[in-house]
Amino acid sequence: MTKRGLIRRIWIGIGITILWMILIFWFSAQDSTDSGTLSGNLLRRILKLFIRNWKDLSAPERWRYITQLHTLFRKLGHFTEYTVLGTLLALTMRRIEKFIHRSRQTRPIVWAFWLPALLALLYAASDELHQRFVPGRSCELRDVCIDFSGACLGIIIAGLIMRLIVRITHEEKE
Repeated sequence: MTKRGLIRRIWIGIGITILWMILIFWFSAQDSTDSGTLSGNLLRRILKLFIRNWKDLSAPERWRYITQLHTLFRKLGHFTEYTVLGTLLALTMRRIEKFIHRSRQTRPIVWAFWLPALLALLYAASDELHQRFVPGRSCELRDVCIDFSGACLGIIIAGLIMRLIVRITHEEKE
């Protein structure tokens, strides 16, 4: 890949990552009513897909399903948002590392895991702090841990994707 092409990919990666961070910020800026309505409606649609007799259930039965799963669904949403963020950060950092250390075939663990993990942790903490000032929302250490765990999974996924790409391109050269 040419130097110019790599720089272009770096900027595309940075742009997509920043857009994803803005989306996370937007979700966090919603007050508790709007946020709860959004996640509740999405959960309701998912339950309709997976529970065959959803239409036949009474309103209290439907409500019971929604209330029992709502908190878990919201936490899973946080985890998933940060899994995507971790993946984007790791892939973008890989491109930056590749640009800086073009002659090196292997990369240090700092670029592979620790730097994306640190960035994700800082963003998760700042996101929770931001929520402290949003009506009806709170700042929870537990949520930072959930977000960070999701980011770590995303970083691992990115590492597996990169290994697979290296393996495929290496086999094609042989």
